[in-house]
Amino acid sequence: MGIWNILAKTGCVLTILWSIKSLIAYRFWSLDQVMDDVASSPLPLNKNGLDFWQNDLSVNAYYDVGSVKKQARIRFHTFITAVIAVGLCIQFIKRIRQNNISIHRWVGRATIASSLLAYPHFAKLLGGFDQQVARYTEYPVLALIPYFGIKGWRQIRNKKVAEHRSSMIMFSACFYYFGVSRLVMMVMNPLHSGVLAKYTGLGDWREWEREDAKDALTIAIVLAFPLTFGVATYNAYILPSIEATSTKGQGITKMTVPVVAKSA
Repeated sequence: MGIWNILAKTGCVLTILWSIKSLIAYRFWSLDQVMDDVASSPLPLNKNGLDFWQNDLSVNAYYDVGSVKKQARIRFHTFITAVIAVGLCIQFIKRIRQNNISIHRWVGRATIASSLLAYPHFAKLLGGFDQQVARYTEYPVLALIPYFGIKGWRQIRNKKVAEHRSSMIMFSACFYYFGVSRLVMMVMNPLHSGVLAKYTGLGDWREWEREDAKDALTIAIVLAFPLTFGVATYNAYILPSIEATSTKGQGITKMTVPVVAKSA
């Protein structure tokens, strides 16, 4: 298994874990428990960062604290995200595709349908965040969800299996992207600690102000785009092309060797 496949499978597992944990947290945990969990995470968040996370990122609103009420919305969001995450990962289990194709088909239909039905919710949720720079990557991701979802469905209807697989990999990346942005945010911790902090624009994260925490999140969101879709593009288009070329070359060798031997 190549490094690109390992990264893809790791992203799949982490997306499921993150989605299920968020589902449990926003349904059964109190606001204080959620913020304690965020504070104990590897995210580079000092007191100012936690304040930004709680107020500017709507965590208070997710518990109907303050004038903005979003508890019902976040509970629906974490539920539908968990459903889609599990569905996507099931789709890429080779044993199911080979031995239980009916499961693969119905889970695929349900996953695409769920994402399309929840699309207005996703759009409204992203539009509610005050992250203007991040929207340059988040809005394209949002647009790619129906594009690759519908494209992949039409391709399999026309028996274009290879093309369908490529589209579904890109479709999955649209959801993995948000988890990858949190992983990049975690990497910001060591990059802005100790000696390395002297060579980064934001400096030591322990001294960050609210605006620094906002900038760090924006950077993580932007960097997650080429990382996520770079891996997805490789697995969806570049790797199959390399494998096809390699297989074709092996086929030519097998055909020409006996001919050469015979003529000799």
